[in-house]
Amino acid sequence: MVGGDDGRYGPLVFPDAAAGLDAEMTLLAAVAEGRAGASAFLWRATAPGFVVPRPFTRAPRWADVAAMFAAEGHPVVERKTGGGITPQGPGVLNLALAWTLGEGTPRAIPAAYGAICAPLVAGFAALGMEAGPGAVAGSFCDGDFNLEVGGRKIVGTAQRWRRRSVMAHALILTDLEIAPSVARIGRLAEALDRPLALRDAAHVRLVDVGVAEAAFIAALATELAAGGYASWGPS
Repeated sequence: MVGGDDGRYGPLVFPDAAAGLDAEMTLLAAVAEGRAGASAFLWRATAPGFVVPRPFTRAPRWADVAAMFAAEGHPVVERKTGGGITPQGPGVLNLALAWTLGEGTPRAIPAAYGAICAPLVAGFAALGMEAGPGAVAGSFCDGDFNLEVGGRKIVGTAQRWRRRSVMAHALILTDLEIAPSVARIGRLAEALDRPLALRDAAHVRLVDVGVAEAAFIAALATELAAGGYASWGPS
């Protein structure tokens, strides 16, 4: 694991998605146990692959399907947040935020999504882009708290709670090869008895809207710092 473009928040580079997801859970534990305050980091995985929530791993053919995709160079790993199948590896940037609710603040899933969407929306706005939450039919891991630009998904979100602490995750499409990724997600979903109707055109990337990844990271880092999130990394 090494540091990346921005000295404050990364991105940290991991060999695969499993290592990045483990780091997210380490962050959540540190915050939940009081060893860290509100914190954030960006990360990416160098190896391509796919991530699924736990219910997908209960499919009758799970072991065989996972072995097949691993043999093809696209291993499938389980994550501890909800949602659907998501890609990882080149072309994907991830943001992890974790914090503990203040006294008297009710635990609310929409509020947690709003908290991770806010710095992303502001980062896009700083670069002249209008992004907002909303479902996008035909996108992978679709949900009301995607971020879309021009009606196309550019960010997916998820979350995991531990008592009164939450880790919110965002997956940002930078320059992922959309068509082959969508095709593989569709094939994986079908093999796990969860067929999807996906559309390439439901997705958009930073590269498609003329935004350099480094510029987006810098804008996002400014918003994270303004929001009081400390930079975090596994020891």
